[in-house]
Amino acid sequence: MNTVVKEYKQQGSMASDLRNIAIASAEHELIQRYGTAGSQFLTGLRGIDHETAKEFDRSLLSIAEGKLNPDYYEQNIKQQAGYSAEVASVSKRNADAIINKEAPRFARSEDTVGYGKNHSVVDIVELLDETEITSQMKFVTNKENLLKSIACGEGKTKDFSRYLSIDKLEVPTEQVSEMKAICRSEAQKLTEQSEILKSLGKTELADKALKQAKNYEALEKKITDSGLTTEEAIKYRLDPKAMVRKDIAKVSHRAGVEGLKFGVAIGGSISAVSNIIAVYSGNKDFSEAILATSKDTLISGATGYATAASGTAIKTYMAQSSKEIVRNISKSNMPAMVVTACLSTGKSIKKYAIGELNEAELAQEVGLSVTGMMSSSMFAAIGQVAIPIPVLGALIGGMVGYALTNTVYQSFFSVLKDAKLSTERRQLIEMQCEAARLLSKEYELKIKELFTYRIKELEIYSNDMFDAIDSPDIDPEEFCLRMNRFAEELGTKISIKNMAELEAAMISDEPLVI
Repeated sequence: MNTVVKEYKQQGSMASDLRNIAIASAEHELIQRYGTAGSQFLTGLRGIDHETAKEFDRSLLSIAEGKLNPDYYEQNIKQQAGYSAEVASVSKRNADAIINKEAPRFARSEDTVGYGKNHSVVDIVELLDETEITSQMKFVTNKENLLKSIACGEGKTKDFSRYLSIDKLEVPTEQVSEMKAICRSEAQKLTEQSEILKSLGKTELADKALKQAKNYEALEKKITDSGLTTEEAIKYRLDPKAMVRKDIAKVSHRAGVEGLKFGVAIGGSISAVSNIIAVYSGNKDFSEAILATSKDTLISGATGYATAASGTAIKTYMAQSSKEIVRNISKSNMPAMVVTACLSTGKSIKKYAIGELNEAELAQEVGLSVTGMMSSSMFAAIGQVAIPIPVLGALIGGMVGYALTNTVYQSFFSVLKDAKLSTERRQLIEMQCEAARLLSKEYELKIKELFTYRIKELEIYSNDMFDAIDSPDIDPEEFCLRMNRFAEELGTKISIKNMAELEAAMISDEPLVI
């Protein structure tokens, strides 16, 4: 009876693992996208993007090391917090653009070609194709004085009228409404003043007041939310590591919420189908099936959240590792599979702790989980190549990999269990070798099966491409079309799609990137 119960529980555990594998495989693109977004905060913290090897003018860590004069401590902190706000804001905007699959990218002017060091007007540049949107960021206490110095060229400190040439004036979140209200109020006062002066025949003064009123109106439209409060900017200056950890945690949570939806959809569907079959086969009544489906759906939702959130955090740190091999691994489905393996092995350890498993059975289950996740990760990547449909390819590949490894691994332990009855060590070694050979053969057959169809397609497109290369009379547009089509079949895209774009790139001052 105990053997029957163990086998039943083992089947349930395998079904649970397979469900988790399906969820993790489906979340591959989600984790990659959100993990890449999270890595933007690490580049801002450290001042280097390890994926592109680009170093930035300032980092949150370098700003935090700035000197503070004891006599002007508060003033120095606020000034340096302004620099921290620029770096943090760029990271946040790039992260949001990546998550939302939007084209714009943001950079500080010091890190943008053509602006140089400490530009007098521009702090942040939004890059969209060939268009640049410029911003000046100001974190100040005396709001009225700042706005007056911009709109009227008058102030207690400096003339900031040059800021009227920028596209946006970015201010702390808590100051946006108040500063816009100041602009409206001053514009109205100056307009009324202009009319009075004009009636008194003071035309020159009237025109000056009207111009300043127009400047206030224009300034109101330029004022935008920097995405940071003054308090947050100061925290980025004082404790940048803690703030970046919070940013990464927020991105991971957002990924988790999206992952929860995947978990509910996939796990709920699998459970619904299996329970419908159980009802029709007479193994469950309808109420039991409804209860089981509801329970499985809740568990799948939690699994989806945990896999996406934790996988995103893992991907974030791996993507900005200084080691190339770690960065390459982060591009696979390994971050999600690490989380799934932890969930699976955690269940095995719990069963061992309450006495349901002995040491040998624990080793068997943990080994099965780890090898299954590794295989699933590899096959998820293969599946995405063989079936280039987002989510679906990785989902099918991951499930095939897990099922294959599970079958071979279980067969190995079955043989090993029978071998224990023999007293000859040589027979055990032979069986182990045979099991390893079978595992290798199974992998070979599956990989060949997955790639056979894909290779045939690639052969057609590659021949088409080489024909284009060998043809001296081919139309340039047709040549570009064939090259791009072949690149897309390999899972990438060429940045230049036609002759017009090539000509534009050749006359541009920007580096040519194919």
